[in-house]
Amino acid sequence: MSALPSRRALSLGAALIGGAALLAPLGIASLRRAPAEGVDAPAAAPGSPAAATAPADGGAGLLDGDAGAPADGGAGLLDGGWDAGGARFELPAWSASSRAATYGGLSADGCDREMKRRGIPHAPARGAPLVDRPIRITGALHGVTFRGDGVAKPRSASPFDIADCRLVLALDDLAAFLATRGIVEVVHFSMHRPGPAGAVAPAKAPAKPAAGKKTPKGAGKAAKPGERAAKKPAAAPGRPNQHALGLAIDVAAFVKADGTRLDVKADWLGAIGAPPCGPGSEPKAPTPHALELREILCSISTSGLFNVVLTPNANEAHANHFHFDIKRDARYFLLE
Repeated sequence: MSALPSRRALSLGAALIGGAALLAPLGIASLRRAPAEGVDAPAAAPGSPAAATAPADGGAGLLDGDAGAPADGGAGLLDGGWDAGGARFELPAWSASSRAATYGGLSADGCDREMKRRGIPHAPARGAPLVDRPIRITGALHGVTFRGDGVAKPRSASPFDIADCRLVLALDDLAAFLATRGIVEVVHFSMHRPGPAGAVAPAKAPAKPAAGKKTPKGAGKAAKPGERAAKKPAAAPGRPNQHALGLAIDVAAFVKADGTRLDVKADWLGAIGAPPCGPGSEPKAPTPHALELREILCSISTSGLFNVVLTPNANEAHANHFHFDIKRDARYFLLE
């Protein structure tokens, strides 16, 4: 019996090795699994696949005092080749110098300065009260256009095209990376989406009582018979997700310069519960589109650019799109 790799393994390996060659200079950070989109801190999962590196800046690093510039050095995405179970996958540790952490840690003014330094075409936006610094992208980023799909209103009026400036910095990096793949358009379902009724933007935890200050008399005690019971506290306000904060994007497809459309719903060909990258991540059918889409997704997920990357393998709700988001106070990466 021949010891040569199968044609399927060679084709998939070639696609991913090509991605490794383009991203070889990039640095690495970590990736951990978490149960679902929107959680603050994922439970540790021993042996879960995780990785992150920093993609091309497109602006040569931050010139801002709010956070350190992302690391650009380090090992590549892949250490070369595929084994019988799929691509070998790095498991580095989470890093505060990752792009997601750097951008998430920027102040609003610092974010504005970085957008201006890069010359990102944008305009202020209204109609997104939970977004800290709401803007609209008004032109192509590195030759890549971000277009809302199925949005009735034009871009200048649609709430789904609003993004926090921190997400826009990440999208600028993403566009620089996608341009190396010949992609000229990102079709998305939404960036911003209104939060639940009564939702409020995240706030800092209340300050603790000053040392030596007594607790008010009767606090924490049950009412005595005949006394009026203490008023029941109001329900906590709804907790907005990253879309409500303008820090997420749902990508439906990538379109190349020759018109080729890499469609998540049609071309991902994965399975719920299967790993999106690494051993066991092969598409059901190794079509050219499925292989290319997976190579792009795995490169993005290992970049440290987004805290959370969700694919159709996560659940039915993501059957037709990739979800990318930044969480400003997160210390983890998630890939499902």
